[in-house]
Amino acid sequence: MVTEVYGHIIDEDRRKNAEMMENAFYNKENLNPRMKGSEESSNTIAVPEGVDAELLMKVLGNPEMAALLTSLAKTMKV
Repeated sequence: MVTEVYGHIIDEDRRKNAEMMENAFYNKENLNPRMKGSEESSNTIAVPEGVDAELLMKVLGNPEMAALLTSLAKTMKV
């Protein structure tokens, strides 16, 4: 029963991975994110106006607070 219900998910992932591998091989695309240009891998975020960037970094520097904010953001409806 489980394989009947969820088996298609594995097939979809397998097809997607096979397509990515074919594109990488035949089109000579590089799929390794560490090998891409530095402009794509920058870890900067835009801080909205009125937000203290230094205070925000202190709050996000605490792993427990970052996890709490992440879980709250997931529960918010937009």
